[in-house]
Amino acid sequence: MGTPSISNVTTQAVNEPTPSEQEQQFDEALNQALMTGGTSLIGQEMMKIANEMLNEAMSEDE
Repeated sequence: MGTPSISNVTTQAVNEPTPSEQEQQFDEALNQALMTGGTSLIGQEMMKIANEMLNEAMSEDE
């Protein structure tokens, strides 16, 4: 009975590269999404600050 379990282990070891490749693809996609999302988030924050500064400048003029 010990021999079949050893063959099962070797079969599982052969199948390991496929999940790791999928993990690498997932990590790459996640990194791209974070970079894109982070860039747009920074842009949104900059627009908020610019609008606040504009509103303050406009209110001071009145």
